[in-house]
Amino acid sequence: MSTPDNRLTFKDVPWQQGRVLSTRHTRRWSKQELEKVTRIERRTAFVHFYAHDEGRSRELVYQFDSTEECLKAVNEHNKALAERLSK
Repeated sequence: MSTPDNRLTFKDVPWQQGRVLSTRHTRRWSKQELEKVTRIERRTAFVHFYAHDEGRSRELVYQFDSTEECLKAVNEHNKALAERLSK
């Protein structure tokens, strides 16, 4: 099963690299579970990812093959978006 590709859908919105938020739910996870989910989150880009709502409003942009690839894509996208908006 492949993950959705919403990069074009969210081309005009800043992206964020995923992360595990400290919530009542995640604080109960084992170390192994936390590490597994962290690896997945760090290679996933989202929009509308807010800590104040514990990430409930976030929407998936794309899941990359690696943490580094995700970070690079997020940075490049946000830089290009800022340049477009500043014109």
